[in-house]
Amino acid sequence: MASLQQTSLVIIILMMMITFFQISSVRATVYFVGGPNGWTPMFDTNGLTLDYTEWQSPRTFQVGDTLVFHYRPNEDNLIQVTHQDFERCNLDSPINLYISGYTKIILDKVGHYYFLCGYHCSQEQKLEIIVNPSPFPTTAPPPLSMPPTSQSNLPTSTAVNKYSSIFISIFIMALAYVFLY
Repeated sequence: MASLQQTSLVIIILMMMITFFQISSVRATVYFVGGPNGWTPMFDTNGLTLDYTEWQSPRTFQVGDTLVFHYRPNEDNLIQVTHQDFERCNLDSPINLYISGYTKIILDKVGHYYFLCGYHCSQEQKLEIIVNPSPFPTTAPPPLSMPPTSQSNLPTSTAVNKYSSIFISIFIMALAYVFLY
């Protein structure tokens, strides 16, 4: 009998761990492109042009994540292009053109996304994002109604499907408890 109680205790602990994992890992992240400087040409301390590869390289992007671009509307823009146009800084056939100074892109599919600035592409103001599948089914975060006055007003991440994961895990734990005791 003690063995049955130990087994049920182990099952309940495992279910609690799974619940914690689901709550902590099922999130869509909001990324502010370029960090506090926003979407602008980037330079090192010697005045040499940097590209956005350094900003993007430590990040892993997944379906459901959001990119937020802040830029000066009359000095920068945001253009989504194909890979070929990205490599050549070609502005002739944009997929999307954004000029408002605040652009939010929800990464809604797996694959490559290519962005550049029509004014500063030759100065390496361009960004390639590779989007991976989400480990769990997700929905896009709700749209923001107005641009924030500062980046600190936006959440760094948005929980997705949190309550359904909790409900399912609690239900399974309750079933395990009922059937094992």
